[in-house]
Amino acid sequence: MSDYGRRIVVDAGFDRVVGTLNIAMRAEGLQPLAQVDVRDHFAREQSHDFRRYVLVQGWSPEVAMEALRQNLDAGTMLAAVFVVYELGDGETVVVGNPPLAAFADDYQWQRLFPTLASLAHSETQRVARVMDRIETALKLGGTCTEPMAATL
Repeated sequence: MSDYGRRIVVDAGFDRVVGTLNIAMRAEGLQPLAQVDVRDHFAREQSHDFRRYVLVQGWSPEVAMEALRQNLDAGTMLAAVFVVYELGDGETVVVGNPPLAAFADDYQWQRLFPTLASLAHSETQRVARVMDRIETALKLGGTCTEPMAATL
């Protein structure tokens, strides 16, 4: 785990990894909210060439509803955020950061908001399962539509 979330490096092409990420998110109950092509944005806005890099946000509406019932300010942290970028050697990196991650290890926050802390824990596990699905699917050369046993 890096400072920015769980990080994996896979020996697969960028487009295949982005597609696999979207399938894995849906398989784990995350609905895609946005996909930002950072390379394209930099090219248009700054006339700067950049490696292939996308930001993908997804969420669970059920978790979002419960979190907002607990604290309306939690809305800023409801999306799971994934980044996918290519490395020079043909490998691709995926980093996943779960919703509410900023406070998940803050024990005072956990005491003040136990329901949100529980949601943060379950969403951390969900993001871990998404990442596991990606690794498994790309190692086996298949897709990640088959249910997987919980890994945590």
